[in-house]
Order: sequence, then C-alpha cells, then structure tokens
Amino acid sequence: MPGIEFVRRLDGLVYHFVPDGTFNGRPSFKRTDLDVWCRWLPERGWCTVGADGVPNSAPLPGGTAGEPFPPLCPWRSWKAGKSYLYDLRHVVA
Repeated sequence: MPGIEFVRRLDGLVYHFVPDGTFNGRPSFKRTDLDVWCRWLPERGWCTVGADGVPNSAPLPGGTAGEPFPPLCPWRSWKAGKSYLYDLRHVVA
C-alpha cells in the first residue's frame, strides 16, 4: 500500500501519510508534515498518535479496529478541545 490520506469533512483539508515500516506487527504510516503516525495499538486498535505516543484520533464505532490496515470509515480526531470528522482513503499508486 503506497499510503493513506485523511480528508477533513469540514473543509476538504487532506493529510497525507506514507508507509513507515511496522509497529506492533502491522503497517505504520507517518504524516508527511508532522510527527504523527497512524498505527495499530493492542489496547486501542487503529488510531493516530502524536510524537508523545498519545492517541488523538480513531475510527468511529463500526469501523473494524482489528483489520490488518486502517479501516476505510469515518474517523474522529480530538486535540486541544477541538474535534473533527475525517474520511480515510487508501492512496493507490
């Protein structure tokens, strides 16, 4: 898989993530402009985490957290009292 993108529903802003090895035995993706990763954590499932390792977004209920890749479903972010809804899409080369 070449990469993934999170598209913010509010305004169409796109965050690009590229493959970054593996983490906990599953693919890891790094955001191209910040130290943010999309990773699978055993205690949380798929989520994004900042450089501090703290989760800051996750698939909404109904997204299958046990999939081998981040699920294509709505994701909710939260940080500094703000929350946004994103759609995750796989980037095809």
